Amino acid sequence: MLRKTGRVVAAVSLGLISAGAAPPPITDWSNIETVIVTAAPPGPALWHVVRGKSEVWILGTVQPMPKGLKWDAREIRSLIKDSHALLLPPRAQVSLIEGAWFLLTGMGTLQQPDGMTLEASLSPALTRRFVAARTRIGTDAGRYENYLPAIAALLLEGDYWRANNLSMTAPQKTLELFAAEASVPAHAVGLYPAMDVIHDVPKLSPAAHRACLDYALSDIEIQSANAAAAAAAWAVGDVAGIEAHYSESKLDACLQQSNVYAALRQRAIRDTAAAIVAALNRPGRSFAVIPFGIFLRKGGVLEQLTAAGLTVTGPGS
Repeated sequence: MLRKTGRVVAAVSLGLISAGAAPPPITDWSNIETVIVTAAPPGPALWHVVRGKSEVWILGTVQPMPKGLKWDAREIRSLIKDSHALLLPPRAQVSLIEGAWFLLTGMGTLQQPDGMTLEASLSPALTRRFVAARTRIGTDAGRYENYLPAIAALLLEGDYWRANNLSMTAPQKTLELFAAEASVPAHAVGLYPAMDVIHDVPKLSPAAHRACLDYALSDIEIQSANAAAAAAAWAVGDVAGIEAHYSESKLDACLQQSNVYAALRQRAIRDTAAAIVAALNRPGRSFAVIPFGIFLRKGGVLEQLTAAGLTVTGPGS
């Protein structure tokens, strides 16, 4: 049950230095953000930020991805091997005691009122879409019937990923293995209290709850048609292919109607940008993995790094 509750809740991209015959007008670059442009290696696209003698390489990831996806990791493995740290995305956390107490006393807040079932609370059109989706992935009504629509939406997306062998963390796990092999410390840039979201999401209006389920069904439809193609494009650094097939979760946008969830989302963006800036205060290299959802979106990590006066170079730069 604790693991189930965790699943319910855990739903966190120029300056060129060119050589010439004349001496450069600036000889001390220690306080100026610069970039190094290299030929694109095989494998996923990387972003790069340099300040003085410090650098951070950034791997953006699409979500979800097929488990067992083949991709050329040689360049990334080499970069991590010589890094000070591997910076991982923020993650939600539920303590054992909090989770156990919630299971004993608070599960009712996630559930339908007495005498009501999930499907009975939906419009006929939404019910038909929901039944079709759960039937395709082989789950029955009993798994969801007692939950509020937003909670059922989170469960349904997780069930779809499992049924289709999709993962939200597949590349990250590979990077963590590379770091462990090279004795490079790896840590999340933030740990956030999931229980705050658990307590707040049930307060959404009935219409907002139904919208979340509608968004989850849209996510499943989009991912069914595009997730494999987006991941295949990611694996070879095909940014145009990613743009053609990747879509940030619509369910995430719906959950941002929760003020607590929205605040944590913004905190995740700020903390990730701050962790990269902090890494640039130490000479040498660090490596970061960031979901595209918080990296490239308007107001995301890339914009915050640029606003901080840093130059980030990436594919096509």
